[in-house]
Amino acid sequence: MKIIFFLTFSFLITNITLAEEKKCLSLNKLSKEFIICAAKNIKDGTNRKNKQFKEVSSKKTKEIASGAKEIINKVKNKIIKN
Repeated sequence: MKIIFFLTFSFLITNITLAEEKKCLSLNKLSKEFIICAAKNIKDGTNRKNKQFKEVSSKKTKEIASGAKEIINKVKNKIIKN
């Protein structure tokens, strides 16, 4: 379980750091500007991933709700016929 968690976490981190970030390499690594740039990259990447998760989860919720409604309607129709 710990291995799965570690792999998932590392995958998310690498996606966040590699996704359309500003290049902070020209700045000194211990400077205030570098830290601000890196923090902004992480924040922007996290916000993008969060938005993607929300979109996917809302689609899945709608699919599940429509499927549940269909099942309920089928059960109601069977009860009415009997």
